Amino acid sequence: MQYYLLLSEDTEEDVYFDSNVLGEESFGTFYTGQGMVALNNIVNQKPELLETIKILDDTKKSYTLTEFMDIISKFSIKSP
Repeated sequence: MQYYLLLSEDTEEDVYFDSNVLGEESFGTFYTGQGMVALNNIVNQKPELLETIKILDDTKKSYTLTEFMDIISKFSIKSP
C-alpha cells in the first residue's frame, strides 16, 4: 500500500508527484519516498502546517498524522 502527503493547496491528482509520495509498505518494510522528506521538513521547520496536511493511501482512505505514524511504526523503515 502506498501513502501520500497532501498539503492544503494540493489536489488528489498531486499524489502522483514524487514529492507527495510518503512511501510504500511491502513485506513488513516501509520504503520511504520524497514525501517523507517533506513531512520531516514540515515537522522540524513549519509545525504550524501539521494541522493542514492530509494523508491518503492508494484506496483514497484518509489518515491523521497520528494514525499514519502508528501504521508505519509496525514496519522496518528503509530510506533511499
